[in-house]
Amino acid sequence: MKTLPAILVLGLAALAPAHAQTPAPIAAVHYGSTVDLGTGMAHFALQFDRAPDLFTVDAVSRQADTFQFWTDTVAADPIASTDAGVAGAGPLGTQAVLTAVDIPSTGKLTYIWPQDPGYTGPRDSGGWGIVEAQGAYVLSGDTVTFDVPLSLLRAPDGKFYYGFETYQYGAWAGVDYFGEAGKDYWVTCVPEPSQALLLLAGLAALAAGLRRRRSSPRACG
Repeated sequence: MKTLPAILVLGLAALAPAHAQTPAPIAAVHYGSTVDLGTGMAHFALQFDRAPDLFTVDAVSRQADTFQFWTDTVAADPIASTDAGVAGAGPLGTQAVLTAVDIPSTGKLTYIWPQDPGYTGPRDSGGWGIVEAQGAYVLSGDTVTFDVPLSLLRAPDGKFYYGFETYQYGAWAGVDYFGEAGKDYWVTCVPEPSQALLLLAGLAALAAGLRRRRSSPRACG
């Protein structure tokens, strides 16, 4: 019996069902924000492809599912601008970080003011900077909603950009989502794959290799 080529083996592996106890990382399907200048609040709504498990943690306290936001009143890619600022390679002062990683211990979101390497005071658990506040959220099925004071976003006029990522037990899910205050986004629709498409996906993955890819939302049409 001939041995299957490695490229075909990878394609066939894509046909195998995932382990029942290890669901795929959560992915956003719909998200958006609204701004109320009268109350000075921004409202966010995130709909995922399944209900996120924000409370189960592993042996080193990493959540089964979680997410983190970056905002900036100037840069359209707040993730990159905050990374650069915290590393001392760019300006800070217009950004904020909102994270769900403390939910298992506090039951709340954590709001952080990013700081450059010269800051020597206490930092949040992720090392971004100063913990300014914690806020409530609502989880209803597959949707998370929460309100954030515009003052914590450094956006008194209600204008800001944001980006967010999802994680599974500490591992990035592979997609960055981006948005702008006051807008609504649907993530690109993906049709149910056939067995043939799954095989092709395995072949394409081998050919392309592994690399980090950033993805922007597009309207389903």
